[in-house]
Amino acid sequence: MNKIQGLSHYLSGANDFYDEEHDLAEFEFKSQLERLYISICALIEAIGMPTLLVQFQNDYKSIPEKKVTELDFIPYIGELHSDTLMVFWKYHATLSSLMGEDTKQQIEDERRKQFEGILINTPKIVKDRDIEPSNEAEVRKCVYDLLIHVFPDAVRETSIIQGTKTYKPDIGIKSLKTAAEYKFADSAEEVKKAIGGLYEDMRGYAGSEDWKHFFAVVYMTDAFFTQQQIMAEFKHTKADDNWKPILVIGKGARKKKVPNA
Repeated sequence: MNKIQGLSHYLSGANDFYDEEHDLAEFEFKSQLERLYISICALIEAIGMPTLLVQFQNDYKSIPEKKVTELDFIPYIGELHSDTLMVFWKYHATLSSLMGEDTKQQIEDERRKQFEGILINTPKIVKDRDIEPSNEAEVRKCVYDLLIHVFPDAVRETSIIQGTKTYKPDIGIKSLKTAAEYKFADSAEEVKKAIGGLYEDMRGYAGSEDWKHFFAVVYMTDAFFTQQQIMAEFKHTKADDNWKPILVIGKGARKKKVPNA
């Protein structure tokens, strides 16, 4: 599927090489789907569940032939979606639970990757709303307004009480126990300050049973630092392993203070 996604960018009526490569990749994908279908049918039959087998076969046959290998691009998440694979995944989860395999963690990991993909696409989300932000509140509102349609249990500024102080992550997904903290930086100095603030947040959120995973999104208005630099900084300072920094670059600027007359 990833190969098809990569080749799709080069498709054109004037480029026979990439058209042929794409057709070959699609043929391989179709063959893989057919093998998966046969494997699942064989497994269901082997465990003696004829009713489930009929249901699975009917669900598969309900997919129009032209859509069996069709891939749809999911905006902002940056992933391809396959109706066929979704049917296979549904039955895989059912069969795994029947056979004692815990798929809950797998599902959570996949959903967390979706969440991360949306955070990485923050600049595009903001741009599509025709906004040039001047602070982090404007940025995170754009992202939250999208997130609630993907994750119904998304919340804003949920409380984490630590002793006498209450901390509030900017955005959280309750079912994933995952939160995101946003920082807005209009200069290299602001980036440094934002990273310093994240270390304080780490201490404040540590030990929470409701929130176990964190993303630190720094929205920069220019390329002040690279992702690799910040990752190296996190490693050097031995930042908590459950925190992952994400640097993004988008339009925007701090509002200049008007001097008193």
